Amino acid sequence: MYDVVIVGAGPAGTTAGYLLGRSGFSVLVLDRKKFPRKKACAGGITPKAMAIYPFDISSFVRRICREVKIVRPGRASFTVRANTPLCYITKRMDLDGYSLGKAVQAGCRFRNIDKIIRLDQDDHGVSLTLSCAGKTDIVRSAYLIGADGANSKIRRLIGGQKSSIIKLPALEADVPVKNAGAYPMTFDFSREINGYYWIFPRKNHVNIGIFSARPTGTMNRDLLRMYAGEQLGTDVLTGVKGYPIAISSGRAHPGTGRVLLAGDAAGLAEPLLGEGIYSALKSGILSARAIEYAAGQQAPGPSDALCRYKHSLGGMNLDLRLYRFCASILYRFPKLSLAVGSCNVFHNFFSKGYAGGKTLHEILTPF
Repeated sequence: MYDVVIVGAGPAGTTAGYLLGRSGFSVLVLDRKKFPRKKACAGGITPKAMAIYPFDISSFVRRICREVKIVRPGRASFTVRANTPLCYITKRMDLDGYSLGKAVQAGCRFRNIDKIIRLDQDDHGVSLTLSCAGKTDIVRSAYLIGADGANSKIRRLIGGQKSSIIKLPALEADVPVKNAGAYPMTFDFSREINGYYWIFPRKNHVNIGIFSARPTGTMNRDLLRMYAGEQLGTDVLTGVKGYPIAISSGRAHPGTGRVLLAGDAAGLAEPLLGEGIYSALKSGILSARAIEYAAGQQAPGPSDALCRYKHSLGGMNLDLRLYRFCASILYRFPKLSLAVGSCNVFHNFFSKGYAGGKTLHEILTPF
């Protein structure tokens, strides 16, 4: 019997595991992938995400961006600048492998599994039926954290398939280029896709991609190849991969009973640009703290951790409401929105708060 089982060894799961392991909890982390594993992700770490990482990841930063180019409808552009970093570019395969290693160093056990078959919970704990190497096994814990991404099996097993989770599509590829550092970090809203194209420069290649703010957004390899040819002078793509980003149309899904959901499994990615690493880290921290709180009660009940977790998600839910409002304006009126955004006073105000690691509602507090 473990104190906590964590399903998913991404940022949310390893952050929770690291904190719980360091606090003396017995923790088992489960994942279907063997690490290090390739992860479909542009690899951008925002200042607010960097500020809450529970351990130092500076050695995995491949580039620091203090300028971001924004391309408006009609192809006019403006540049957002800050004295401090606006984004840290990493490679998720390396970063996630390191994060899992830190969780194991903190005392967690890690186990590869094939699939999760069943989840049962009662007033005293959670039982998870697993398939691993052709054999069935049952692991039991006092609490379970579901951090298994946008297509979360844990969310489905606790009845979350009818929740307010919406999956937005994204498609990415790497493009080998000479002098990759010469290309600015770019968000291109000039294509009529209800979303944007991105360019994230790395050491010896550029990562490009498409994000759709609509679940039915159209994207394919040919569109990426065409964009690469136009912007980078080559249409050679490697590592093409599509993936969903889970957002919530209402409040995030925090879990049920002794099961807490974190990161994309809870629908915590923001819908404006689709960034999800900050919310994964933050919810990993909050879920760990909620379990620590419940375990410290004289007579902890089955819902103590969940109630604490729901309450602590209040700030994140406020931010997500603000992001949903901003996304509805941007993608409904992109020309007007980005014309306003191109004003120096406007984007300098936001870039200063953003580079300072503030959340959206913290940036808007003066108003």
